[in-house]
Amino acid sequence: MEDSKKVIKYKDHTIEVMPQEARCSLFAVTIFNKEGREVKHSSRAGKNETIAFENAKKMIDFDIEYEKQETEE
Repeated sequence: MEDSKKVIKYKDHTIEVMPQEARCSLFAVTIFNKEGREVKHSSRAGKNETIAFENAKKMIDFDIEYEKQETEE
């Protein structure tokens, strides 16, 4: 397995996916906000890079939606 991380930008966040075996997962993700501060890390993000990126995007989307609901109350 390659020891390098892959990085993409998504909705003002940066997602880093790196190989890391943990139970049934082969990849971990770290999510950074637009200021570059780490906001989430999951050591079990998925069985491949694509799934790991998709799971990270879901986490970001969930947080954005949650923040919207909090500000509406």
